[in-house]
Amino acid sequence: MAIAQVTSLSTLTGGAAVITNYSRELRRKAVLRDIYTNLRAPEVIYEGQRMAIPNGIYGTISPKDASGANSIRVTLKLPINANILRGSTVALNTEVAPILRTGSLYRNNYRFVVQDEPGYGIDKLDAEPYRLYQTHVDDLSPHAQAEEGLEVRMALVETYGWNLMAGATANLCPAQWNRNVFVAGRTVAQQPAFHPTWATYTNRIVSAMDQASGGNGQFAQTAAQMLSGLVMDQLAIYGLRRRMMPLSINGRSAFVLTISDVQAARFSNPNFTDTLGNRWINAAGLSEKEQNWYGILGVWRSAVGVDIYVVHDERLPTLLPTGSAEPFGLGAYYVWPTDNDDRQLDNELIRDASILHGRGAVCNFEPEKMHYIKDDYDYDIRNGYGYAGVRGIQQLQFDTTPQDATGVAREYYGSALVILGRYDGY
Repeated sequence: MAIAQVTSLSTLTGGAAVITNYSRELRRKAVLRDIYTNLRAPEVIYEGQRMAIPNGIYGTISPKDASGANSIRVTLKLPINANILRGSTVALNTEVAPILRTGSLYRNNYRFVVQDEPGYGIDKLDAEPYRLYQTHVDDLSPHAQAEEGLEVRMALVETYGWNLMAGATANLCPAQWNRNVFVAGRTVAQQPAFHPTWATYTNRIVSAMDQASGGNGQFAQTAAQMLSGLVMDQLAIYGLRRRMMPLSINGRSAFVLTISDVQAARFSNPNFTDTLGNRWINAAGLSEKEQNWYGILGVWRSAVGVDIYVVHDERLPTLLPTGSAEPFGLGAYYVWPTDNDDRQLDNELIRDASILHGRGAVCNFEPEKMHYIKDDYDYDIRNGYGYAGVRGIQQLQFDTTPQDATGVAREYYGSALVILGRYDGY
């Protein structure tokens, strides 16, 4: 059955619709866009022995430092932290040595290919009117963007992107929840403390979620777990206490918070009882540059001196707690490329995995850039196409010692995982 393409639709003005040619694609549902293709620049650049931090949430490795090694160590020199000498104190043997932090970055191969396109012959003649193979090749670009966005979200939630957790270096890159976790409905002082053991840290996170829901193991959705003026101020205080590195936006310190459609509806509802007051500036009141961010809703002027820009992420991950008592379980769910939605949104216990972004939230070690690949078969009778490269999208965590195998004392100030409810009863 041929699928027609509407090239001119004039029925709204009383004319007839003109239908010509074959359709190149059939849109069966709306495709979720990816905010991270728009929020990347400017980037954080890690180069040699120095780390330059302009305003950006996405870190990359300088090309000259992207070696072919399985992993690289990035060194950061901290500012000098020591007291001056006073009076007649002898200076000899009191010299202050440089304080360094080092972090490991990993990489792995990736490839993605699509079905062969007929090069010539009757197969090509049969397929040519539909142009399906040509469109199939064109779909490589949005797929690659969605794949990168998926890995960014995974790294923000679970430390490493899928390419590292599922690849040949999996033994080096086990999943671990973000070191900074904020559970809405709990005070700043009641947030779960990091632990390097997955099961222990998971229990701490889910226990905090349970307490926010009443502490009975039912994980009820309550208004206290939704965004409000109180939660926004708590987030700002939490970010500053965790020493997260704010972005600089229009000369002001700021974080970027991604939220789901449920939270976005709450913020834009004029009947929202927990009013945000005059500290909330919607998108219409932002600068032209800020208004161009895809998904931007507005900015919260925090009382503690740091702004929080709120962005609607259509592909925001979710978290699902399991169990009614310790040991608890917790699963993370994502939208997979290009539009395979695995987020369990119909489950009444599901929570939003929002992200509070600071500078250098994620880093991309990409020693071989993404490039176009092609396979010729039997004198070009069929042609295969795809993309490939080498990269590792991950959090760049710095060790307080030359290398901390346990991860207990590693430092990371780039982002926080913000666990919000999906309560629709406001």
